[in-house]
Amino acid sequence: MFFSVGVCLPENDQTAFGLVVPALCNESYGCLSAADTEAEMAARAREAILLIVEQMAEDSVDLSTLHDAGTLRYKKDPQWVDYSEWFAVDVDISRFSGKPLRINISLPDTLLACIDNRVKENPAAYRDRSHFLAQAARHELSAHQK
Repeated sequence: MFFSVGVCLPENDQTAFGLVVPALCNESYGCLSAADTEAEMAARAREAILLIVEQMAEDSVDLSTLHDAGTLRYKKDPQWVDYSEWFAVDVDISRFSGKPLRINISLPDTLLACIDNRVKENPAAYRDRSHFLAQAARHELSAHQK
């Protein structure tokens, strides 16, 4: 998943870059970090994201509901005005989504062909057929939550 990261520039050489991940900031969690150099920013952001997502998983938060609004939207949001620079970092959070189990299902061949085509056309969105089906199931389950 891609996460937008806001950067608060240091005031002097003795101050670190401040980092925030708005998609993981709410009334229960805050994803903040710091980096001494520009070269460290992505690694520090990734580390902070993994720590917060791990905590969320332990707290039984439905990780499929995570949503990043994108750097352009966060840049315009007054809540993040102190963060003048933005970048996105791709973090694989799938390991926190539960243990994969192999199942045997039957689907019409035409539906399977459509799924395979969608996966092939969207490699940034879907790793493989299983990932597509898991995303579709999460979407359907969240759409009909009571």
